[in-house]
Amino acid sequence: MSLIKDYLYHKSNMERLEMLMAREQLMEDIDCIITDYFAQFDVNYDEELVKILCDAVCKNFPTN
Repeated sequence: MSLIKDYLYHKSNMERLEMLMAREQLMEDIDCIITDYFAQFDVNYDEELVKILCDAVCKNFPTN
Protein backbone atom coordinates (compact mmCIF):
# COMPACT_ATOMS: atom_id res chain seq x y z
CA MET A 1 0.00 0.00 0.00
CA SER A 2 1.33 3.41 -0.89
CA LEU A 3 2.01 5.97 1.79
CA ILE A 4 -1.01 8.07 0.77
CA LYS A 5 -3.36 5.07 0.60
CA ASP A 6 -2.06 3.88 3.95
CA TYR A 7 -2.63 7.31 5.49
CA LEU A 8 -6.16 7.59 4.08
CA TYR A 9 -6.99 4.05 5.19
CA HIS A 10 -5.87 4.72 8.76
CA LYS A 11 -7.52 8.15 8.77
CA SER A 12 -10.88 6.74 7.68
CA ASN A 13 -10.60 3.95 10.26
CA MET A 14 -9.85 6.49 12.99
CA GLU A 15 -12.78 8.67 11.94
CA ARG A 16 -15.06 5.62 11.96
CA LEU A 17 -13.74 4.58 15.37
CA GLU A 18 -14.23 8.10 16.76
CA MET A 19 -17.78 8.18 15.37
CA LEU A 20 -18.57 4.79 16.92
CA MET A 21 -17.15 5.88 20.27
CA ALA A 22 -19.16 9.11 20.16
CA ARG A 23 -22.31 7.16 19.28
CA GLU A 24 -21.71 4.76 22.17
CA GLN A 25 -21.14 7.68 24.55
CA LEU A 26 -24.38 9.31 23.39
CA MET A 27 -26.31 6.12 24.11
CA GLU A 28 -24.74 5.88 27.58
CA ASP A 29 -25.66 9.53 28.20
CA ILE A 30 -29.26 8.83 27.18
CA ASP A 31 -29.43 5.96 29.65
CA CYS A 32 -27.99 8.08 32.47
CA ILE A 33 -30.25 11.06 31.74
CA ILE A 34 -33.41 8.96 31.68
CA THR A 35 -32.38 7.01 34.80
CA ASP A 36 -31.51 10.18 36.74
CA TYR A 37 -34.63 11.99 35.60
CA PHE A 38 -37.00 9.30 36.81
CA ALA A 39 -34.97 8.64 39.97
CA GLN A 40 -35.52 12.21 41.17
CA PHE A 41 -39.27 11.51 41.26
CA ASP A 42 -38.85 8.02 42.73
CA VAL A 43 -40.64 6.61 39.72
CA ASN A 44 -39.84 3.36 37.98
CA TYR A 45 -39.67 3.63 34.23
CA ASP A 46 -39.93 1.22 31.38
CA GLU A 47 -36.49 0.61 29.90
CA GLU A 48 -38.21 0.48 26.52
CA LEU A 49 -37.86 4.28 26.39
CA VAL A 50 -34.07 4.02 26.57
CA LYS A 51 -34.13 1.27 23.92
CA ILE A 52 -36.27 3.38 21.57
CA LEU A 53 -33.98 6.40 21.93
CA CYS A 54 -30.82 4.33 21.46
CA ASP A 55 -32.33 2.66 18.39
CA ALA A 56 -32.94 6.15 16.98
CA VAL A 57 -29.28 7.01 17.56
CA CYS A 58 -28.19 3.84 15.74
CA LYS A 59 -30.60 4.55 12.88
CA ASN A 60 -29.31 8.08 12.37
CA PHE A 61 -25.62 7.20 12.86
CA PRO A 62 -25.15 3.87 11.05
CA THR A 63 -21.87 1.99 11.25
CA ASN A 64 -21.52 1.42 7.50
